[in-house]
Amino acid sequence: MRTTRSGAPFTIIGENIHATRTVLRSGRHVAALPGGRDAIRFETPEGERYLTIPDALRESGDFAAGRVKHIQAALMAILRGSESDASDARAYIETLARRQVAAGADWIDLNVDEVAQDTSTQQAAMRLLVQIIEALGPVPPSLDSSDASVILAGLEASADSWRLLLNSASVERLDVLEMAASARCAVVASAAGESGLPSGVEDRLANAQRIVELAHARGVAVETMYVDPLVLPVAVDPEAGAQFLEAVSRIRAALGPRIHITGGLSNVSFGLPDRRLLNDVFIDLAVEAGADSGIVDPVGSDLARVFGRARSSRPYKLATDMLTGADPYGMEFISAFRAGELAGEA
Repeated sequence: MRTTRSGAPFTIIGENIHATRTVLRSGRHVAALPGGRDAIRFETPEGERYLTIPDALRESGDFAAGRVKHIQAALMAILRGSESDASDARAYIETLARRQVAAGADWIDLNVDEVAQDTSTQQAAMRLLVQIIEALGPVPPSLDSSDASVILAGLEASADSWRLLLNSASVERLDVLEMAASARCAVVASAAGESGLPSGVEDRLANAQRIVELAHARGVAVETMYVDPLVLPVAVDPEAGAQFLEAVSRIRAALGPRIHITGGLSNVSFGLPDRRLLNDVFIDLAVEAGADSGIVDPVGSDLARVFGRARSSRPYKLATDMLTGADPYGMEFISAFRAGELAGEA
């Protein structure tokens, strides 16, 4: 756990062990092994190791486009690879998890939705990840999936299910609330509605209040609920950031200080340059609005840096204008980025 500018606790749901995550083939993380095979290079306390990229991924469109889904590679190696490949893959996942723990993660969010098309493989992958993360000890898993049966598979594989976070329940996914109530564990309560994503602040507030009421009715303790008003990219909708921030403020006022408010805060910057600056500023703005948690990468979004940024600086103000819709589609922000005016600000 880390603290905000005011010294209040900020709960981190570390987000980087997802089968969607990629690294560049041309980047420093990928190396060519003798014999021409590509591998993910990583450091462990014992020294440098390599995770060989499975042939199935080498034949994928992502690989052809210059990207490697490294978590998917690790899971495929454990599920289908040789004993040696599986050992390297486990060490790779453990290395990523330890970095999250060292950076202050309170949970480590696990998502396997893209590891395979079939549900049974996704369930097997989730069970494996839960066992790997729990064996490390200090920080429990957060189970994240669009399929409730995959969340259930992880829940059933857990040796300490009361420590888990289930991500997420909504008015259209009440079965996840039932799981949280039964396990007496924490749950992300999404502001998604019965017909999908909310359309504005009022929808977010109404859906959040409704899912919290439904959770209360099932005996879920308010202190274990993490309301997610849902962050959308400002590159798609210039008002998305402002709507999220207002929703956070309204939910905090309506539901009080005991409930937690979180969100996938890095979603706001998809498709934009200088995502680190934008993510840092948005985390700070979300906390100011009333959030006390975030689904973030604590390695990439170091909270000492986030809450140490000078709010009076030009980069901070440009980022704020873009994130709150004062600079629609970020024309001024992007111009400043291209002119090198944002470089080095912290």
